[in-house]
Amino acid sequence: MDRKLIQKIRELLKTSPQEVTRVLLEESFWLSTVKTNVLYQRFEDDSRLGHIGVAFSPDSDGWIEIFSQPDPDEGTSVFRFRTYFGGGQSLRVRNALMILAEAIRLDNAEKPQHRG
Repeated sequence: MDRKLIQKIRELLKTSPQEVTRVLLEESFWLSTVKTNVLYQRFEDDSRLGHIGVAFSPDSDGWIEIFSQPDPDEGTSVFRFRTYFGGGQSLRVRNALMILAEAIRLDNAEKPQHRG
């Protein structure tokens, strides 16, 4: 990728992260490095008791897998993906979760779901 373009995107992320995220969320795209029928998974940062995984089927549908064993020391089954400042090992996953949260927020605002 063009270095000038990368620098410009980094500058935009510093000044307008919501706008950059909104463009990513509202435009359909496919990353050539992501293959279908492959489970991409990552253990959470605090233990190896759980992981998240994402896969895409050949029709481009996204699938998420969440596997958790209860942590006897924590009494919880939630995962933490820390920033590097907090001792994390998965900053990109943490950033993707931020984008997922924004996608959920936008979809809930535009098309609320009322179940049950």
